[in-house]
Amino acid sequence: PPPVAPAPTPAAQPGAGLGTGVGAAPQPAPSAPALGAQKPASVAGAMPEKVGMVTHYYPHVDAAVVAIETGDLRVGDTIHIRGHTTDFYQRIDRIEVEHKAVATAYAGQAVGVHVSQRVREHDVVYRLRN
Repeated sequence: PPPVAPAPTPAAQPGAGLGTGVGAAPQPAPSAPALGAQKPASVAGAMPEKVGMVTHYYPHVDAAVVAIETGDLRVGDTIHIRGHTTDFYQRIDRIEVEHKAVATAYAGQAVGVHVSQRVREHDVVYRLRN
């Protein structure tokens, strides 16, 4: 009789040990939170208030132009910027109106702020204050 080849071991089969074989339990997809999307502990109880909208983004200086629609925006405020692909929190360190630093911006003004991530036109800016 001809010699019989040994049966392949599970480790030698394609995809073996990877959870992809027939009858393998489905593996959940890894989920990672968006960078900067966690609400800072310092404003955990703060209610978001819409203050404006991004009208332009300058990627070479990481700055956004924000049209203030309601209320005011102050240096030291924490903002939440949300849009179709944008979702992050950051503290306002500097506000500029016509290239001059100001402490507070009011409704009706278009101001420049440094942003830590890319933003897009029409992203909404919320202020978080206790």
